[in-house]
Amino acid sequence: MAEPLTDTLRTTPWLRPLVLALGAVAILFYVLLPLLPDQYRLWNFAPVGAVALFAAARSGRLGLAAGLLLALGGKLGYDLINYAQHGYGPEYLPSRTVYACLALYAPVGWLALRNSGHPLRIAATTFLGSLLFFLVSNYFSWVGKSLPYDSGPVGLLESYWMALPFWLKGTLLSDLVFTGGLFGLHAVLSRAVFPAERLAPVRVEDAR
Repeated sequence: MAEPLTDTLRTTPWLRPLVLALGAVAILFYVLLPLLPDQYRLWNFAPVGAVALFAAARSGRLGLAAGLLLALGGKLGYDLINYAQHGYGPEYLPSRTVYACLALYAPVGWLALRNSGHPLRIAATTFLGSLLFFLVSNYFSWVGKSLPYDSGPVGLLESYWMALPFWLKGTLLSDLVFTGGLFGLHAVLSRAVFPAERLAPVRVEDAR
C-alpha cells in the first residue's frame, strides 16, 4: 500500500533568503512610519508580531533567531525614530515589557508552523500569539500601575476590558492581515520563482 503524503518543508537550510527579504521589507516600512504625521498613522496596526511569527516559522534552522532579530530590531528602530520625532519625551522611550511580549511571537511561530502551511493552522497560531501579547502586556501594565486600576482581580479584569477594543481593532487585526499577507505572498513567490523555498509533499510512515 502506498504511503500517505503530507505537506512539509524540504531539507531545511540555515536561512531562506526570500523569507528574510519579505520580513525585512515589511519591517522597513514599519520603521519609517514615525516620519509620517500622526493623523496618517493607524495606531496599534503594525507588522512586528506577524514578522516575528513568519520569519521564525519559515527562515530555516536559524528561524527563531531571525524572527527575533527582525521583529525586535525593527521595533527598536521604530521606537528610536518615534522618540526623536516627539522631541525626546520620556513617555516615548522603548518599553521593555512590549519587547518581551513581542518576543513571544517567534517561539510560537517556530513551534507551531515551521512544518505546516495549512491556512487554518496559520490563523489559529496567529490568534494565539496575539492573545498572548494581549494578556501578558496588559497584565504587566496593570502590575506597573500605568493606569489607576484597582490592585485586586477586579482591576485586572477592568484593564483587560478597557484594552480589548485596541487589541481587536489594532493588534489582532494587524497580526491576521500581515501574517496572512506574508505567508500568502511567500507561498505564491516560492511556487513561481523560488521553488527551493516551497512546501513539498513527502511520504510519511503509515500509522498502522
